[in-house]
Amino acid sequence: MLNSQPSQPTSELSSQAASQTVSAAVAKLYDTYPFPPEPLLDAPPPGFNWRWNWLAAYNFCTEQKPVKQNIRILDAGCGTGVGTEYLVYLNPQAQVVGIDLSAGALVLAKERCQKSGVAADSATSRVEFHHLSLYDADQLEGEFDLINCVGVLHHLPDPIRGIQSLAKKLAPGGTD
Repeated sequence: MLNSQPSQPTSELSSQAASQTVSAAVAKLYDTYPFPPEPLLDAPPPGFNWRWNWLAAYNFCTEQKPVKQNIRILDAGCGTGVGTEYLVYLNPQAQVVGIDLSAGALVLAKERCQKSGVAADSATSRVEFHHLSLYDADQLEGEFDLINCVGVLHHLPDPIRGIQSLAKKLAPGGTD
């Protein structure tokens, strides 16, 4: 009996299996040792980093002032939410979405944003979190004006596929 479904090449199947194995190992590592291990504070985040500020990041990339401030930001590989917290705090008109492979790190990210006050109740919060791989960013609704992805791509078995997945979510005129 012939199989009516076209089969995938063996190399593609083994590549997918390797990718899933590596992703599972990375998730286990960060569930055990959430990163970054910054303390949870009952105050806004201290200091300033230009890359987390839409106006500064956009100007750095384009040498222009952005036209809009009510933007969507994706924090891809948000970990324990240190960067996410800054993204919400430094961009008061933005909606911020954090994704990470580690469910344990996401628990801390949510707690961090609640404790510092950047995430109010769920009805008015400007931040949300999803347990997703960068490879699955296409599952998120809409596009993003700014994509923050720090210390993540080098963990992927196929970093090019990861950046391509994120690039598909970047709005025209956005920055990553």
